[in-house]
Amino acid sequence: PPKKKKNGTKAADPWSEESKGLDPSAFSPEWPDSLKRFVERSFSACSVRARDKLEIQLKQIISSASNNKKINIIDWDNRPLPKACDIIPKGKPVTLPAKRSSGSAELSGSFEDFDSEERKERRLRRFQQEAEAAKKAASENALTLLPAVPNKKDVVNWDADTIVGTCTRLEKSYLRLTSAPDPSLVRPLPILHKTLDLLKKRWVEESNYTYICNQFKSLRQDLTVQRITNDFTVEVYELHARIALETNDLGEYNQCQTQLKQLYSMGLSGHPMEFLAYRILYFLYTQNKADINTTLATMSTDEKHDSVVKHALDVRSAMATGNYHAFFNLYASAPNMGGYLIDNFIDRERCIALQKLCKAFRPRLSMAFITKELAFDTIEACAEFLASLAISPSDGEQAQYIDMKLAYPYAAAAMKKYEKVDIKGQIY
Repeated sequence: PPKKKKNGTKAADPWSEESKGLDPSAFSPEWPDSLKRFVERSFSACSVRARDKLEIQLKQIISSASNNKKINIIDWDNRPLPKACDIIPKGKPVTLPAKRSSGSAELSGSFEDFDSEERKERRLRRFQQEAEAAKKAASENALTLLPAVPNKKDVVNWDADTIVGTCTRLEKSYLRLTSAPDPSLVRPLPILHKTLDLLKKRWVEESNYTYICNQFKSLRQDLTVQRITNDFTVEVYELHARIALETNDLGEYNQCQTQLKQLYSMGLSGHPMEFLAYRILYFLYTQNKADINTTLATMSTDEKHDSVVKHALDVRSAMATGNYHAFFNLYASAPNMGGYLIDNFIDRERCIALQKLCKAFRPRLSMAFITKELAFDTIEACAEFLASLAISPSDGEQAQYIDMKLAYPYAAAAMKKYEKVDIKGQIY
């Protein structure tokens, strides 16, 4: 209820019938002069079409101030005009309160003016100033961090630091370097040629991969420290990569493959198409889809039409479409040493194909049919593979068969060991 004055009469209601329309000539007698001037300024800065909206906003502002007993405390002369005031006097500066309390009633009205044109202009100027200051600071930092003249003392002179070996031993064990190489322990290029011929002969005669791998790594190290990058370097890395594939050393093969890609990019002669096909098959094994897509995007038309590379692309297509029949036919006809790479993931693809067979054929399939479809040489080899999955064939009237409904859970469970492959291609 309205409060009473000391003489017992009611206080004037700012929203009485006399001041309902907020006519500046009908102000409440209890309003301070600053509030009256605030209302007059508001109406003078408001167009006719926005007058109704202004009256609503003024009622909300003044009611809030009156209810919170702030009507005589607020600095009405410096208070921003309501949002409905759409006529801004030119050249008149906007005065904001120096500091506003978060708990005051004035704060509730300040949010109504947040989107006013004056506030937008102030924010725009502030952002522009901050951006210019940040740009200036960045340019000063760049000048400080990047000297105009580089320090030539910090630049390594590789020509001066490159060594030429003087060692004449054909065989030398590989040791990881922990200091600058000693020329007396490094073999020059003519000796390295003889070393490669010796290693070829030893591999054919003895096939001792531990010895051969150690000698090849030592040979590659001598090439690296002398910065020898020529056709002979390509030959060394290609031969070591093939031997690593033959012995299923994918870690060493991957190192050679990475270096060969760089050597081929330098225009050196070798067998780039052969090793491009190996790289695609290796990515299929490691299930590295990102590198497969990158390789496909950077391949030229001639590379895609090469017979060896096309075979690897066909293997990829068969795996992507789930065409296991075509995949196993391609496995049987793999050129060069592609079959050694496919050997590393052939069992994984056989498990996938076996799941498809279990779903497509019910109730049973003969061992002869499964042996042919999964590209086994003999029924005994197929039976050994199925036994590793805990699947046992049953004897029929004419031949052995597999109950496909019972075999499916075992084929699905076998895929868990192929879930992860590390960067070297080792499954764990």
